[in-house]
Amino acid sequence: MKEMEDKEQVLMAFYTQYYKGADFDDIKQLDQHLSQEIGEERYAELMKNLEDEGLIFGMEQVESREKAGEDSPMATNEGMLYVNDILNLPSEAVEDHQLDYLENHLKTSKLNFTLEPVETYIYKTIEEQAQQKPNENSP
Repeated sequence: MKEMEDKEQVLMAFYTQYYKGADFDDIKQLDQHLSQEIGEERYAELMKNLEDEGLIFGMEQVESREKAGEDSPMATNEGMLYVNDILNLPSEAVEDHQLDYLENHLKTSKLNFTLEPVETYIYKTIEEQAQQKPNENSP
């Protein structure tokens, strides 16, 4: 199995959260949870790298965008496209099914998570969304 880079895994958590339809409180909660579980220093380093690469907005920027009444996801458009690219996901897919595509790809790929809190969050979110829409056809 090929291990994903830690930064890719963290970005994937925020990608998953976006398609869950998270609000500012959800973003803040996930940010704090990952910081505690991964370790503050390591997590801060990963977030700085992602922010420097333009793949995420930092928490300060998310907060200021939220206060301005703007949409405030953690992942940038570039970050979303980056995840689509590394996972070979169709970026033009209907948003309601994006987590289905993510789940299907993770099940069939040879990618391996190394950050357990990220893996747990992603699969838990996918399961919760499936429970909310059990009768819809998935791709």
